[in-house]
Parts: sequence; structure tokens; C-alpha cells
Amino acid sequence: MSKKNLFNKKFNKSLLSITKRIESFFNFFKENFSYKKKFPRNLNAIDKRIFITIAVIFITVIGYFLSPSFYDKNKIKAELENQILDQYNLKVKIDASLKYGLFPKPHFYSKDTIINYKSNVVAKSNNTKIFISINNFFSLKNIKIKNLVFKKTDFKFNNLSYNFFINLLINNKSNHEINFIDSKLFYLDQNGDMIFYANLKRLNFLNKDNFLQRFNSKLDIFNIPVDLEVENNTFEKNFVTKINSHPLRLNIRGKTNYDDKELDGKLDFTIINKNNKISYSLKNNSLKFNTDENEFTGDINIKPFFLNSNLKFYQIDLKKIFKGDSILVNLFKSEILNNKNLNGEINISTNTLKDINFLSKIKFNIILDEGELILKNLETIFKDSVIINLSDTQLIIDNNKLKFAGYVSLDFIDINNFYAHYQINRNYRKNIKKIYFGFFLNLDDSFIEIDNLKVNGNTNKNLEKFLDEFNSRRDDIFNKIIVRNSIKNFLKNF
Repeated sequence: MSKKNLFNKKFNKSLLSITKRIESFFNFFKENFSYKKKFPRNLNAIDKRIFITIAVIFITVIGYFLSPSFYDKNKIKAELENQILDQYNLKVKIDASLKYGLFPKPHFYSKDTIINYKSNVVAKSNNTKIFISINNFFSLKNIKIKNLVFKKTDFKFNNLSYNFFINLLINNKSNHEINFIDSKLFYLDQNGDMIFYANLKRLNFLNKDNFLQRFNSKLDIFNIPVDLEVENNTFEKNFVTKINSHPLRLNIRGKTNYDDKELDGKLDFTIINKNNKISYSLKNNSLKFNTDENEFTGDINIKPFFLNSNLKFYQIDLKKIFKGDSILVNLFKSEILNNKNLNGEINISTNTLKDINFLSKIKFNIILDEGELILKNLETIFKDSVIINLSDTQLIIDNNKLKFAGYVSLDFIDINNFYAHYQINRNYRKNIKKIYFGFFLNLDDSFIEIDNLKVNGNTNKNLEKFLDEFNSRRDDIFNKIIVRNSIKNFLKNF
């Protein structure tokens, strides 16, 4: 009880002290800042003149900064459009929603701005801010643009307008910035249908001086974040490129030299801690490239487009390549390769496939043929006992799912070694020389359907019954145990 009383006394004492301090503060303010008691009338008159002077200055300054809001809207629109075209090489059409804003800096803003390139509309911005210099607001002709900010801009491109960003970088004459924020880029085919899109979190253009121009961006391509930076030096006639993507563990650094006839350079290419250096040259619409050890070589004819390339790998990881969020799967599903103007042949070879044992000497061709992707002549050897060949396997995109359809032939070199590997009872061992079948692989749903199964050129009721049961189960084709049991079950049925 005594402790409680002691606490109350201390609390009341503290409260009284705080109250007295507050009261003392207001008394001090009243005594020292009360003009009626402290100053004579002549000082009050001086004070009023100071106040009026300050008010006049304030109104004058505010009036100066607000003067652009009184300009003729059509004339200021035309002036801004002309300056943007002259300084930034950017042709824009500002709509009637143009207004003037003072904070955080003097600027004009529009809710609907159209960007044109070669007589085509390439972008529409939902929020455009045109920041202006504060040097002279009294004359419309003296208005000078400082920076451009485009927010929520939708870019729509096709094969006729893809040079827009390059021209914007090279021909920008202004020392100020162009910023695109929270925008999207849609790439369209010749029919106007979307092939793929990218989120542009930030896109910045800056002309640092008369010879150095810079472009940098943060974007998501196929949901994969990528940082891109390009610096163009017009005096030395070269540009430096930097590309980073943390999820892909990708890092690219390159320097390119150019003149009126040829472009050449080198890329320092690092992916998953493996480094390669790629040399390339572009001349007469032909791009040639190769690595230091000639693991990757190629020749791309640009007009008309045709790619011829040879790629050699020590090992290929199919799980990473075909996982749902991989850049290759997203590239396939975007159907950007289904372009009739894309043609080419890529020859690929690798020593092994990761986590898939007993396969060796794998090689195949990827054919791009007027919008179709076909895998040809895939050949490998399984445990020195059977040659596996896939021919005319076609990539199919159906309901945003990745599917393959083709044919497989198995030519046995040592059938007994094959039986021993799968521990097949001697009673089920037959003299098999060749197995042939068609397949339909649904990669997203992880199952395969088989048809037209023939052994040594023949089929029978047991094989047809086995196929019906196998196809109806839709087993997980990537489960090693299920695959092994299915092969054993097939050999028993045969």
C-alpha cells in the first residue's frame, strides 16, 4: 500500500512539473512576441510595410511560375512537339488533356500521348510529364524542355519498327533525359497478333555530351528480370553493352566497333560460372560469330533471314532447359519462332545428358522452316547396345502447352546386353533387331502416348493391348522407376 502511495506522489509531482513548463512557455511567447505591448506604433507601421513587400514578392514569384498555365494551349502543344522532335528525335502527338503543373518542378503533363516512328504509331503513354527550364517563363518561344518522363506506356512493335530504340539512342541531341517508367512492350506479327511482351520497369536515355550516349533499362523478358545498359561513343565509333540476369546467372560484357561498312566486336559471356568469349562481325547483311575454341560457330543472313549454326556442349541439362519457367520454354510458348520469315538450321552435339545415364555421342539438328520447328536426326547410343534415332520430331504449342510429335527407331547392336541391363528373365528374351513407333509427348503434363508400334517390322494383339493400357494410364514419363517398369512390362508382353 505504501509503495502505491509513493508512486502516486511521484506521478503527481512529474505531472505538475510538466504543466508548469507548458504554462511558462506560453507566458514567454506572450511577453516577447506581443506587438501591441512590446513595440510602439511607428514600428508596427514598418512591420506592415515589410509584410506587404514580402507578400508582393511572393505573389510576383508565384505569378511568374504560373505564367505558363496562361499560354494558348494549341501553341504550347505545337512548341513542345517541335522541341521534342528537334532535341530528342522523338515524334509525339500531345492530346487536348495537356495541363500545367508546378510541383515538384514546373512541367506540362498529358494523359494520352502518342509516339510515332516512320509514320506508324509505336507507343501510347497514359501519363507524360514534360519538365521545363525556369529561366524565362514570360515568352512562349523561350520555354525550354529539360527532361521527358513517360509513365505506363504501351509499346507495340513489329519487324518494321524494331529500330526505334536504336535511332532514339543514336540521334538524341539533348543533354537531358528521356525516361519510360512502368511500361510494357508488345511484339506483334504481320497480322497484328501478339508474339510476346516484356515489362519495362525502367527505360532511360541520356546524351551525356556531344559524343557519348547512354541507354539503360530494367525489364522482365518472359518473366525473367534483365538489366541492360548500352553506351555509344560516336567519336571513337564503338558501343559497350552490359547485360545481367541474376536468375539466369547470366553476365554479358561486350564492346563493338563500327564504321559505315562493317561492325565487329567481342562478347565476354558468363552463364552459371562458365565463361566464353564470342567474336562476331556484321558485313553486307551477314552476321558471323564464333567462340575462342570454336564450340559455337554460326552465320546469320539477315535479309532474308537464315541461320546456320554449330553448337558443341560437354553436357546438356534437360531439366533446366524444359522446366516451366525457363527462358527456352517461354520462348517456345510465346510462338515468336512461328514466324514464316524465320528459316535456319542449328546443328547440336553433346557428350552426355545430365542425370540420364548410359547415353553417349548425342547429336541432332533443329530446323526452322517458315514458322515450324522440327527436330531431325537425333541420334545417340544407349549402353553400347542400341542406337536410338528420332526423326522429324515437330514442336507443337496447343493451349499454351508444349508438345512434341515424331517417330523413334531402336536398332539393337547387342540385345543381350540390353536385356541384362533391365534384368529380363531369359524366358522373355527374344531376338529383337529393330523397334519402331510414333509418339506424342506432352511436356507440361509429363506423359507420352505411343502408336504404330512395330517389332522387327511386325505387330500383334499383345502389343496393341499393351499400348492401350499404357496410353490410358498416362504415367509420368520423367519418373525413372515408372519408365524402367514400363520397358520391362513391354518386353514381357512381346
